[in-house]
Amino acid sequence: MKKESAFSGLEAAIVLIAFVVVAAVFSYVMLGAGFFATQKAQEVTYSGMKQATSNLIMDGMIYGSYDKTNGLKALYFYVKVPEGGETQDLKYVDYLWTIENKAVTTVAKANLDPSKGQLNPGARQKVTLTTPGGYKPKAGEKFVLEIKPKTGASSIITRTLADGYRGGVVI
Repeated sequence: MKKESAFSGLEAAIVLIAFVVVAAVFSYVMLGAGFFATQKAQEVTYSGMKQATSNLIMDGMIYGSYDKTNGLKALYFYVKVPEGGETQDLKYVDYLWTIENKAVTTVAKANLDPSKGQLNPGARQKVTLTTPGGYKPKAGEKFVLEIKPKTGASSIITRTLADGYRGGVVI
């Protein structure tokens, strides 16, 4: 009597090969997804690092012009992008200003050299800010200036004018 329902060695080999092929395809897909996820995570990390180092920092001292009657008229200082940072478009930088017991206000756009629309890493640019009316600190008073670029972190500068301040370096 013949058994036709038996499982031959050839059929077993075919089933084994099918399992191996399916496992190989599955592992290839999983490896591809893993590499893709790793690449995306690396891109996110690099863009985060680039953005974190793309702030504008003050380079040097702050100078001011002072009116005995009205108070601080204008500020002069240099800003730069640190090495390794991203180029900043200076027309999109906001300057926020406040003095004690006053709300924060935006200073009118800074007077900049028109040829310097972009500030590259390592380069510096002189900024002249005219203090807004009603926000002019007098000698002995404190002010806060926030430099807020379009991308990157803000830089906050807090200074107190000396009691006998009449212009020059703001300490």
